[in-house]
Amino acid sequence: MYKNVLVTGGAGCIGMQVCEELSGRGINVFLFDLPEQIARVKKYIPHGTKTFYGSILDCSSLRDAMVGSDAVIHLAGYLGVRRTETNRLRCLEININGTRNVLECAIQHRIKKIVFASSSEVYGEPIENPVTEESLTQGKTVYAISKLAGEELCKAYAQRYPDLAYTILRYFNTYGPFQIAQFVIPKFIRNVTDNKPPVINGEGKQIRSYCFASDTASATVESLLSSKADGEVLNIGNDKSRIALDQLAELIIRICGKEGKIVPRYEKEFQNTDRLQGREVFERFCDTTKAHSLLNFVPRVSLGDGIRKVLEYGVIHPRWETTDIDYTIDEWL
Repeated sequence: MYKNVLVTGGAGCIGMQVCEELSGRGINVFLFDLPEQIARVKKYIPHGTKTFYGSILDCSSLRDAMVGSDAVIHLAGYLGVRRTETNRLRCLEININGTRNVLECAIQHRIKKIVFASSSEVYGEPIENPVTEESLTQGKTVYAISKLAGEELCKAYAQRYPDLAYTILRYFNTYGPFQIAQFVIPKFIRNVTDNKPPVINGEGKQIRSYCFASDTASATVESLLSSKADGEVLNIGNDKSRIALDQLAELIIRICGKEGKIVPRYEKEFQNTDRLQGREVFERFCDTTKAHSLLNFVPRVSLGDGIRKVLEYGVIHPRWETTDIDYTIDEWL
């Protein structure tokens, strides 16, 4: 159905896996991302991928990258707890205006379908778990609001331009190779491999369900190719990998071979951290029944195996305190 697919944020954790998945299915990949991001992963980009440099705030670059594309998987965005909370206007500008730019260019280039990467953050602290697509959206953060706005933009453009199909995916805590060490799993891995304790905010009883990037990518590409997903909102995550934060830290210590040598350090009052206790979500995990029904989505990578794969590739140290870059979207705790 789609011969050429543009992936915005294609050089990120999820984006790289999406490009690999598309390439493996014989689809021509147009990768669009920032030069700094592409440089970090250049040697891992699938052979034959057409690479385009730019920001989603730059319509000219987007239009150039979109020439010849049949569909768009839109992953690019502004993220990170500290960055989005301390740069609210920047977050709104990139995640809302940037998404609108992608949609505008898509209409101009007669794109047939867009897959939009949203986030489990839109649910905030759920009233009940597991979270379904019908659960109340009550995001606590400016990031969550920006993602909801992106969802509504997709629906609005599809309503105005009926030839444009869309699917919205709400990712639950994706992790994997090429993920910035600002996120919980690579952050814990970085500390442990540096012989430092993983730092846990609060009591460590926060519960999440973590999904390896290749599983997220598989669902993402399947949602593009399946007409059953048109006009749908889908939770994408691993409902079998539910784990508390303190258990996650212990698991990473054990996999890294540091059991008995390193113990987690607790910041009970959320001191010296990039998050406030009032914006923490203490329990959120997904129900992926709908994705299974429409896409036959079944996560295949266990949490332990996924952590080992991250160890194999290493993690990227963040430079967010000194740069202002709209990194590709990954799920974050």
